[in-house]
Amino acid sequence: MGEPIVLILSADATVQPESIVERIRKHTNGQDRITLGDAPESIGFPYQIHTKYYDTQVVLCAHGSADLSTVPSAILNRTEGMLIYFDAKDRTFLDRLPAYGAFVQQHEIEFGILLCSTLQESSAVGVTYAEAKSQCTVLDVIELEPSAEDEAEGSEEVAGAVEATGVDELIQAMHNYIWSNERIIEAELNGFERLLTEVMNFQPNTSNWTRNERLMYAEELAEMFDEMFEEDDGVGHP
Repeated sequence: MGEPIVLILSADATVQPESIVERIRKHTNGQDRITLGDAPESIGFPYQIHTKYYDTQVVLCAHGSADLSTVPSAILNRTEGMLIYFDAKDRTFLDRLPAYGAFVQQHEIEFGILLCSTLQESSAVGVTYAEAKSQCTVLDVIELEPSAEDEAEGSEEVAGAVEATGVDELIQAMHNYIWSNERIIEAELNGFERLLTEVMNFQPNTSNWTRNERLMYAEELAEMFDEMFEEDDGVGHP
């Protein structure tokens, strides 16, 4: 089926989806494009997600239209995330927002985020955070260029740590989400389950063994646990 797709749309004619891709990947879009079937309006770019526990790859799909009906089914079948950029000074976007929310729910897209440059403080001049959330509760909202005041407030929310803001907040959210093609995690979980079963059955399985045989086997299990937890702590990762 291929890597999961993060579909990127822009409801702001002045901002192209490709520019959102560049901000996420933090470099210009070169020749590493991915062909996404017969969809010339949809351009894919690989994006590697590296965390403490696993590495995986998703495809950032820059779709050339904000019209949801133009997204091919072949792309929707692989879509697990959706990013929608909008102009926070354009209040007409609120009229279209419920349709985006319904689209996300209909296609069971769990990772959905609204993006804008900076939210407005007053509904008199644009879209506020409260309005965006009230119109669509299934999509989170991230400001890519928060005001200095907003950044200061965000850093105070987590005691002893600076909370990510802007593009870094979006990247953090993408890295915290569990994507479907994490075969490494599934393999590790299966290995852990097998090891746990061995430990639970230690006594009945070794009841006829000598004391030295049981000690040697117990040491083997302990070493396997140590190796597993050392990998979880990041040992061996670049």
